[in-house]
Amino acid sequence: MVGRGRRGRARIVGGAIAFGAVTCAGVALAAPAEAALQGIAVDTLPGYGSSANGSFNYGVYGAGCAYELSVLVGDPGSAKSNLKVTSVGAGRTVTIYDRKPASVEVRPTWRPSTPGRYVLKATLDGVEKTRAVTVGTGVQLPDFIRNGACFVLPTY
Repeated sequence: MVGRGRRGRARIVGGAIAFGAVTCAGVALAAPAEAALQGIAVDTLPGYGSSANGSFNYGVYGAGCAYELSVLVGDPGSAKSNLKVTSVGAGRTVTIYDRKPASVEVRPTWRPSTPGRYVLKATLDGVEKTRAVTVGTGVQLPDFIRNGACFVLPTY
C-alpha cells in the first residue's frame, strides 16, 4: 500500500507540473507583442474659465476646441495591426486615427463636438487603453492669445 501511495502522489505532482508548464506556455503565447500600447493622454492643457460654484473649470475640455493627444507605443515597427484611436461621446463614436504607428508617440488631434462625458480609446494588436474626460462648452482662442488655448464657458 505504501508503494501505491507514492505512485499516486508522483502522478499528482507530475500532473501539476505538466499543468503548470502548459499554463505558463499559454500565458507566454497570449502576452501582447512588443508593439504593446502603453497609454493615451490629452497632451494639450484643458480649458480654463469660471463655473457656477466659483471654482475654475480645471480638467474640463471645451467642445469646439482642438486638443493634441499623445498615444504611446512600445515598438511601432512590430505592430501587426493599425493603431485605432476613437472618441466615444454624445451618442456617437468618431475615429480620430486608424493606421500603422510610425513612431513611439502618435499625436492625433481630437475635437469634441458637444459638451458631455467622453471616452478616448486607443487599440493596437488586441491591447486597449482608455481615458475618460469631461467636455464643456468651449471657445477656441486665436493663437496669439495664450497660444490658442480654449476658454471653457461657465457651467451651471
